[in-house]
Amino acid sequence: MLRTVLALILCAATCHSQPSLPPGTRPLASAAKNGRGPLALDNLHHHLLGSSFVYNSKGADLFLAGSGGVQVMYLCRWVDTAENGAPVFAPPVPVKCPFIRGIVFQSADGLTHGLWIDKEEMIHTVFDREGLEFKETERLKLPKELKSPASIAMLPNADSSYDVAFEMSHEAKVYTGRNSTEEWRPFNSSGIANGELRYKYLFGAHLPSLLKGPLKDLKQITQTRQEVFFAMHRMTLVNLGQGHERDIITGSRQGILVHYHNQAETGFKLEKKRLCADPDGTALRHPSISTSVCAYPNAAGLSDLIAGGEGAIYYYRFTGKFTPDGAPVYADPVPALQEKADLYTGTLPSPTTVDWNGDDVLDIIVGNSEGFVLFFENIGSNEEPRFLPSTRIQAGGGDIQVQAGYSGSLQGIQEARWGYLSPNVVDWNQDGLPDIITGDITGDYLVYMNRGSKKQPQLEAAHPIYCDGIDIRGMWRARPAVGKIGARMALALVDGQDHFHLYWRIDDHNVEDGGKLLLTDGKPIGASGGIGGRSGRCKLDFFDWNEDGKLDFVIGTSRVNSIPDQKTGLPMPVIGEKTLGTPLLMLNTGTVDKPRFARPMPFRDENDAIVQPGGSHETGAVGTMLGKDGPNLLICNEVGRLFLLPGKKLITR
Repeated sequence: MLRTVLALILCAATCHSQPSLPPGTRPLASAAKNGRGPLALDNLHHHLLGSSFVYNSKGADLFLAGSGGVQVMYLCRWVDTAENGAPVFAPPVPVKCPFIRGIVFQSADGLTHGLWIDKEEMIHTVFDREGLEFKETERLKLPKELKSPASIAMLPNADSSYDVAFEMSHEAKVYTGRNSTEEWRPFNSSGIANGELRYKYLFGAHLPSLLKGPLKDLKQITQTRQEVFFAMHRMTLVNLGQGHERDIITGSRQGILVHYHNQAETGFKLEKKRLCADPDGTALRHPSISTSVCAYPNAAGLSDLIAGGEGAIYYYRFTGKFTPDGAPVYADPVPALQEKADLYTGTLPSPTTVDWNGDDVLDIIVGNSEGFVLFFENIGSNEEPRFLPSTRIQAGGGDIQVQAGYSGSLQGIQEARWGYLSPNVVDWNQDGLPDIITGDITGDYLVYMNRGSKKQPQLEAAHPIYCDGIDIRGMWRARPAVGKIGARMALALVDGQDHFHLYWRIDDHNVEDGGKLLLTDGKPIGASGGIGGRSGRCKLDFFDWNEDGKLDFVIGTSRVNSIPDQKTGLPMPVIGEKTLGTPLLMLNTGTVDKPRFARPMPFRDENDAIVQPGGSHETGAVGTMLGKDGPNLLICNEVGRLFLLPGKKLITR
């Protein structure tokens, strides 16, 4: 029988190098006025390339590109300014350009230019608005001292010459070995990161005019070669007022925005780095990892900022002030917006549905790679849901945000700013109020108890869940399943032996061991396709899919999951090694009180194609009564879109 089932899956599976959704499926859209919502590409990472008054509007238009997905450059036309000052753009339009490593800027004559790095050359292009294309004009070979600069910035001079800044790498010893082997050790026995920390610094040069070389006066312009950890992820010329018209701001891997005051009227005379500050004078820390940045001119001609990395794109308003130490002060970030937007969850989302605000309709709660928990309010009905863009859920007086920090990721310190937060919302203590239990990048499991009311949830700060007085811990980046099995509340997670494991609730913060969950044949249920970075990552959900009164498993997966074992598991190896987020169903073949589970099966559409919304890293999936004629399936792709699939049109066999 097992061989027959596997053969059927193999026979129906196709090469899943592309996502696969039922025909006609669209992402859930913003129900805000004009469909406004956070500006976000169909990519994991955003690269801000520059702004220009392409359409001569009141606000500048924006050029950006993405990676982690199809790599395309886009132009976003400015259409409005929101009440909070954030720019509002039309939906992104693709732009023809074979390069994205570089910058876009506007010269005094109104032309929009692109300057790009391609191996050992610098390429100049001019933007054709009618053709939506950057057309190449010149190429300049870079001197050997400039070996593959990561990013550039252009500083214009009155005589039509330009000064150019180049982001350069300081060589360092980094981790060795593979992160999916037992030998992988990103930290030593004292808990200190192995290897040296890689840094970036700046070189500068002078161009007589655009791409009319050769480059002159080539030299290091920062005071050290250890300026910004790991990467700057783009830099930009900023005008911060009198005496600060030629300053430079860079992004960073860790989300700090680094400011260099340039004292020179031409060329470079950079002071030591300073960290851009918030209104309290504390260094800004962008909400997500790998922050790129570009200047965005305000009505006074000074430089606000637009920044993005993994996750949403944010707008920073320049206050016109500096700290006593000379760092520019920016207002707290707010999302840059677009019209006709999809709901945006941030990357690698893990969703669930619950009536969060006590209005008797199901809302959506999502955790993401930034480490936030987001609330999407349903202003429609359960049958015809309509959702507003997200707000962040708070606990203990501040936004919930969990991130790895120095040693929280098994893949090393370079993942300090990821959280991979995977929440489950459930009435854990049966008092009628929804609580939140989370898994995350660390493998820890935390509970946020709700001490508010049905209409106004109020979460306590996170608290560990203990078993025998020890914090329960499992595989990283996994979502716990939580529900009532028989008369008791239960929690299931992927344990340290890579098996689905059950715990019974004792009180708000304590559980007792309920043993491993088993297949129908009595074998344990494995989750991972390997160890280290190939472990964990699955998203468990208790849900009665076939409405027989018993809790089944609906599971969101990553490319490397292999459930229930590594020889015959799904999605790997049976469906393939390049799957893109395969939700799975495991039916409960046991009883209400003593569950046993059938082998997993993928969901298929009416054309017998396996449903895969897109997500090699990991994607969430849950059963829900949201929508007509439930049960239905709520899934997401890893670039932050949500899809509600009618259950009656899905095939499981």
